[in-house]
Formats: sequence, structure tokens, C-alpha cells
Amino acid sequence: MKLHILNGDCLQDILQAENAIIVREMFVEGPIKADSFDALLRARATYLEKTYAIPFDEYQRKSVSEFEKIRCIPNHTEVFLWFDYDLFCFVNLLFMIQILIKNKTLKLSLVRPLRKRQFNIWQGFGNHTKSDLMRAYSQKTLLKKRDLEELVHIWNRLGKRSNLKYHRLIPFLQKHLVDFQLLAQAKKIEASWGFTEGQIKRILAYNRS
Repeated sequence: MKLHILNGDCLQDILQAENAIIVREMFVEGPIKADSFDALLRARATYLEKTYAIPFDEYQRKSVSEFEKIRCIPNHTEVFLWFDYDLFCFVNLLFMIQILIKNKTLKLSLVRPLRKRQFNIWQGFGNHTKSDLMRAYSQKTLLKKRDLEELVHIWNRLGKRSNLKYHRLIPFLQKHLVDFQLLAQAKKIEASWGFTEGQIKRILAYNRS
């Protein structure tokens, strides 16, 4: 079986994947740790309702319903994670991976937006046609054991600052926007998962316990 995990509804509108889970969340801020998966989703719903006036039942209907599909992924499924290069998507990607790796039989691959002259790196999949998406899919990257371990390590470091009730990476979004303006003009980029070594160090340093 093949399953596509998408970074939003707009991508699905174009891709029209038969088997898909749509991530309708923003783990770049708010609670990310709890005693159980269900408890975390309840904490997320409460936080988003208080902070952004997103009704609790709407979150349950639109977001939790998608995450519930994770429990039903068959063993040995090929999972394709479609996420943009920005920090917002990166943290959502981390969340998905730390859940998915609990099933050791899954084969995880990362699909990134095309890096072509006509595409602005900050816009992600935004300007992609169905044909462009198929080309991006053909260039997918298999996530190996070391990749997965490092990504989980970063996730585990988020929210480690004891003086913060919730982890909050939103201040980094403006800095990353500046970064990507420079990256879009670079002829060569040394990066892992779409982020440079400097950006990864910045995230880890901010969340150092």
C-alpha cells in the first residue's frame, strides 16, 4: 500500500491522492508533549481554542480525524511525506516522523518542492501543477535510519527550555524567511531535509535545556 501525508488541503486539491492524510496543524508553537497521543491532541485543541479561537470540536473534526488514520496504517506501507522547506512545515514533519517510526515496517520517503528557477523556494508546492507534483514525487528521498534518528532527536529537543510553558518557534519564521531569500539565489546548498546545518543548530540552541 502507498500512503501520502500532505502538508495541507491545497496540496491535496491539486494532487488528488487516493490514500492521504492531511496535516492540519501548526506544531511550530504550543504544547507538543503529553502522557499519551490522545492527551496531546486534547492539549493542542485547548491551546488553539484559547490562542486562536479555533473551536475545540472543529479541531476534533478536521485535525484529529486525520491523525486517527495513523493508527490504521497497515504494516509495510510506503509512506510519502509531502512537506515544504519552511520551518512551519519542518516541525509538522518532525511530529509525523516521531509517530510513524514506532511502526518499524513502514518505508518513509520525503517529497520536496521542485528547486527550479520558476519556483520561489518560500512558496513551496504553491505554484506546482499536477505535472510538477509528479516530477517532485519522482525525486523523492528515502529516509534512512540515520535520517530518522536525527529528525527524532531534533523533535525531542523541542520544548526543552524549562522557563517556557509552551515551546514557541514562531520567532524563527522571520529569520528563516530571510535565509530562504538567500538560499533561493545560491548555486549550491549544503542542507539536510531542506535545512542548512546553521539553521538546525539555531533550532537546537534555542531549545537547549
